[in-house]
Amino acid sequence: PASPPASRGRGDTYWVEAGGGMPVPIPRRRLSFKEAITKAEDQIGFREYSRQHHCYGILHDMCRAMAEIYMMPPHAKVRINGEELEAEMVAEVLEQVTQEMAVERAEELRETIAGVTCLKAYLRSALYSKVFEFESAEVRAEEKVKRNRETFNLDEFFAMAVRKALEE
Repeated sequence: PASPPASRGRGDTYWVEAGGGMPVPIPRRRLSFKEAITKAEDQIGFREYSRQHHCYGILHDMCRAMAEIYMMPPHAKVRINGEELEAEMVAEVLEQVTQEMAVERAEELRETIAGVTCLKAYLRSALYSKVFEFESAEVRAEEKVKRNRETFNLDEFFAMAVRKALEE
């Protein structure tokens, strides 16, 4: 017999081990709107911002766009950057959005958002992309530090070699 999906609860079903080690399916419960919006607001620290904050409106709209994804059935299709993706995959990516990422993206969007006709789709794509941009920036920064260390060590090696040559 085919083995059940991973016990992490992917898709429409959670699988748990019953008494004899047999997997038992439990239907996955979708979040209510209130639960989904609370999850998104907590995730990006939305309640820390006052209505006077210059990005409040954009952050508010981001939370609603994220909440809608969190409420969708796992196999529903969502358009991200022109590509149809499963809601579950989009939700997994959006769950990685941090407060720093959301505020950075909101700052970037402040000037351009006025002319956007489909704000919800635009914000979905913007947040989804931000996760990958942020990770890429972190990797590039780590590589730069590593290169700087290697350069520093190389410089240190040459300085030591020169000192040694001068002593001889």
